[in-house]
Amino acid sequence: MAARNDFESLAMPLLDTLYRAARVLSGSDADARDLVQTTCLKALQQFGAFRPGTNCKAWMMRILRNTWIDVLRRRKTAGPQAVLDEERLPAAPLAEADGPGVADLLERFGDAEVIEALLELPEHQRLALFLSDVEGLDQDEIAEALDAPVGTVKSRLSRARAVLWDRLQDHARRMGFLGRRPCRT
Repeated sequence: MAARNDFESLAMPLLDTLYRAARVLSGSDADARDLVQTTCLKALQQFGAFRPGTNCKAWMMRILRNTWIDVLRRRKTAGPQAVLDEERLPAAPLAEADGPGVADLLERFGDAEVIEALLELPEHQRLALFLSDVEGLDQDEIAEALDAPVGTVKSRLSRARAVLWDRLQDHARRMGFLGRRPCRT
């Protein structure tokens, strides 16, 4: 029972973070919810392997990433999925319908051109950038979460930022963020 309480106190506060990362990976609310649920189940089952005093967030992110890779492998071997006629599906429950959708989450983030530029990044760069700039993980924690060397994380972050810089310079200029004189107080 103590292990379950420890798991709940360490892992459950990370649900929002896990969901946001799953959303970045999957691009779908439904897939993100499934991914987080599967991740939490695996983490609970493997909690005996968690070393107290280490970074639970990085540990959970690593399980999330590995679970996502498993999902992609299954999809690849399963072949194309059947397309459902959305008009024949029952309406979403009120609890889901009232919650923020993908469009709402992205609207809070910024404009369409920035979002499009982020989505054009390769998945490994986008996830590293998300973990660094949105979730605030340091490079060592990201390396642990992605099961990659710190140098690889640095490279991914640098390349992602360089691509965004190139892609968004004109947009930043149109928005008035480039070419302005800095404010002096």
